[in-house]
Amino acid sequence: MSLLEQKKLGEESGKKFRLVVRSAEEAVRVIREKLGDNAKVISVRQVGGEGLKRFISSPKLEVIAQVLEGSDGKEDFTPELSEEKDSRNLSSTISEPVKKSQDTNSDDYKLSEVDYSKTIESAPESIEEHNNSELLSKFGFDQSLLSDIQSWSNWEDLRNAPLGDMLKNITIGLSDRFKGVETMEITDKIALIGAPGVGKTTTLCKFLAHEVFMNKTIPNVLKVENGVPNPDDALRIFCEVVGVTLYREEESLPEINSENPLFLDFPGLCISEIDEWRNCNEVLDRLEVKTRILVVNGAYDRDIINKSIRSARHLNATHIAITHYDEMTNSTKLWPIILNSMLVPVCICDGQNVTGDFSTSVLNQLISKTFPKELYSKGFTSYQRF
Repeated sequence: MSLLEQKKLGEESGKKFRLVVRSAEEAVRVIREKLGDNAKVISVRQVGGEGLKRFISSPKLEVIAQVLEGSDGKEDFTPELSEEKDSRNLSSTISEPVKKSQDTNSDDYKLSEVDYSKTIESAPESIEEHNNSELLSKFGFDQSLLSDIQSWSNWEDLRNAPLGDMLKNITIGLSDRFKGVETMEITDKIALIGAPGVGKTTTLCKFLAHEVFMNKTIPNVLKVENGVPNPDDALRIFCEVVGVTLYREEESLPEINSENPLFLDFPGLCISEIDEWRNCNEVLDRLEVKTRILVVNGAYDRDIINKSIRSARHLNATHIAITHYDEMTNSTKLWPIILNSMLVPVCICDGQNVTGDFSTSVLNQLISKTFPKELYSKGFTSYQRF
């Protein structure tokens, strides 16, 4: 059953209502019927069930609407948009698909006066109360990236633009800068290097699966100890499953070419032990490995990631792979890292198991998590009015 709740906010600001529905169309219909045409949408966000309910129930929408004090809601208002257009535009603001609801009897919706502060963490503020820079900061936008954007030549225009236009133009600007990152082809010898615990071996398994099932090659793996014990139990089992040969002696390696690429798995290198990185560089030079991928955990603090990048310069890293992407609330802290590290982004990985997502479309993945959903909702409500 959907729930509609209200709070009296004062004579000047009027009343705010929270509506939990199963679709945008349902929200439009119920707001018109219960609140009248003069209701204004404050925010829209997607919500799910708690516990086991989130696995067996469809996601819902939480819509915050406002009615001005003294307004009768229906006699003096001419809608700016038709109901059909309102429904379509509301649907387009939700970043993830939601299922259309079945017809619901409007009599099922009851208005009840409640303590609004207890039902919602914080009442959404009007879009006019913040400038665009403050809004980006408020919704968790990385300060380093925000400083970079504020140095753009068109920042003054972006700062004063409607929020929706600003989001669009920032997306375009970041995409253009990403495309300007120097590219470097992947060779037939690839080393994956990183600190302990970043998901390096898991990322290697995802690379192997991609080679076998997508590129139709027959890769080989060399397990390198480099003076540090490097167990191979999990990797060996995975290689057996996908038909990949695992070697522990470089003298035993077969001929390496584009149809039979070689992947090298090194033990985790301590970020502060520069000698370990230099020794790794000597091994890579001896084996003539050109593609050297630094694996970093995207959920780590930015300072730790940057320290890994600085350490990786001692072995002449060429590419960067990002893991644990699903644990990040947004990707804004990764933009300065990727744009300024001089390392070519090669992939983004979700999950801590070999069956998790593996994507070489790094730009698309970054864009999808750049702006929080709440910010998209505010961008929508700055234009829409029921």
